[in-house]
Amino acid sequence: MMAQYPNCYRCRARLILTHRTGLIPNPIARFQPQVRQPMHPTDNLSSASHWHILGAGAIGCLWACHLQLQQQPVSLLVRSDSKLQQFQQPWSLSGQSQAEGIQLQAELNQSESPISRLLVTTKSYDTLAAVEAVRHRLSKDAVIVLLQNGMGQQQQLAERLPEVPIYVGTTTEGAFLSGHQLVHAGSGESWFGPLNAVAKQLGEAPLRPLLSLALHSGYDPQILNRLWQKLAINAAINGLTALHDCQNGVLADNPEYHQQMTQLCDEVERLAEALQQPLFEQPLITRAEAVARATGTNFSSMLQDVRHRRRTEIDAINGYLCDQAQTLGIDLPHNRSLLEKIRQTHPTV
Repeated sequence: MMAQYPNCYRCRARLILTHRTGLIPNPIARFQPQVRQPMHPTDNLSSASHWHILGAGAIGCLWACHLQLQQQPVSLLVRSDSKLQQFQQPWSLSGQSQAEGIQLQAELNQSESPISRLLVTTKSYDTLAAVEAVRHRLSKDAVIVLLQNGMGQQQQLAERLPEVPIYVGTTTEGAFLSGHQLVHAGSGESWFGPLNAVAKQLGEAPLRPLLSLALHSGYDPQILNRLWQKLAINAAINGLTALHDCQNGVLADNPEYHQQMTQLCDEVERLAEALQQPLFEQPLITRAEAVARATGTNFSSMLQDVRHRRRTEIDAINGYLCDQAQTLGIDLPHNRSLLEKIRQTHPTV
């Protein structure tokens, strides 16, 4: 999903357009999203277009930078004064997109100003508590967008807030933080779509500021299919790289690890078929192997969590699949075994 960057507007940051297309192959992509023209800087700048981002990690900051560069009002939400201080200095953006002097705005969760557009980029297990912490600030016309790994937390949030339009997204953008520098390490694509009925009624209109950014984004009314595709790939790769402490590509080259990946894929396909949930046209193992090779030198997010002794998202990936299978009376022994091994080695609480 490669498109040209939009024309930059006069703002605090100086945008250097050096986006290189085709650098990292993306074998997950099946369709090219519709490329939208950049919005005029005075379009849709009402209070309803002020975006708040919950989750000030690399992905949250990446979207904040690009919203800022397009003169869309945006604020990062943080939990502590110490975190707030990190955004007192200008940031720089390097890698696949570059900019200097980006003054990101941040505010505390407990502030009282209303939130009408909320982008959630926290870890899956933090979603419910994080949104609850700012629930008192949601305006009557609030819209929530979840951009995360795994599944399960989206449906739980929709049950808690049935009256709020909730959209979900999936991204293959790669980024990491280094001091006050955000490195856009891998160019990918992002897809968004409606989760609940109220979001389906609104359509893509509330998301247009996100879809018009220099990040390559599209709108898909059948977004759950894309979430399942990413879930299936993550289930085949992330847990095994954490278990064996290896880069993604090792799973494709090591015969033992490749066999384990094949077993996981076979179970996921069996579950998807029982749920009548389409995945890919070719076998899942073929797609998973292609992704593992295309990202061969990458360390999965789960492996990085393990190495930094952080809680993993295994429950929202393989754990979610095992829960779905249990409701249908289906056993996924290899996924369950991987889930238990990660839980035992790296506790989730």
